[in-house]
Amino acid sequence: MREIFEGFSAGCAVATPDFWSDVDVGDISTAVRLLYGRHAKTAAAWCAICARSDGRSGDFKFWVRVFEHLGPEEFMEIRKQKRLS
Repeated sequence: MREIFEGFSAGCAVATPDFWSDVDVGDISTAVRLLYGRHAKTAAAWCAICARSDGRSGDFKFWVRVFEHLGPEEFMEIRKQKRLS
């Protein structure tokens, strides 16, 4: 994937500061779960992808930790809903 972007100018992405790297992972995990419900892990994954593509390595690591903190509960909830329907 990196090869695709090598031809493009880095522009402001290189100078983009980390926004989330100093925030508590547990607090944000709770907020993400409240906002996105069963799609919380997907939302955290997209945040990680966006941070990575913007060159914000601290934010990328933060969102990966949020993703990991959310755990498998999201998938267990989906399985329970499928069984009930």
